Amino acid sequence: MRVSINWLSVVTGKHAATVKKRVSEIPRDAKGKMDSASALEAIYYGVNGSNGEFITTAEAVRQLTIAKKEQIELQNAQARHEVYPADDVRLLYKHAFAIVTATLKGNENRLLSFETVNDILRQFREAFERFFESWKAEEVAGANGEKAMEE
Repeated sequence: MRVSINWLSVVTGKHAATVKKRVSEIPRDAKGKMDSASALEAIYYGVNGSNGEFITTAEAVRQLTIAKKEQIELQNAQARHEVYPADDVRLLYKHAFAIVTATLKGNENRLLSFETVNDILRQFREAFERFFESWKAEEVAGANGEKAMEE
């Protein structure tokens, strides 16, 4: 079907100047009308940023398929615990430094003998174990759709 810029503007709800700009590369007949499929692809799919050509439906579907594949691969990597969500890493980082800081401040003015160092390291291990237990409980509760209990 051959259509005009005005018809495209009315049908798409976009301003005529916007439509004109987006379909500027589409070939027209003597009356200035163009193929509706090509024009709608140009309006809705836009221009391919690398070479300035219009993206066809097939190309848009191909790019969408690639993006979905990457998303699925990322979800699988997270399920295998190869990749962790950024929020979880930030939380761990924050709590790790809080645990180290609190332990070192709690042992202020102690002579760093072999036994003292072992005691400090034991405190680190115990604090991290408690943190990971509460973190896993929150993950399980979140996976089950329950609200995690606060300690």
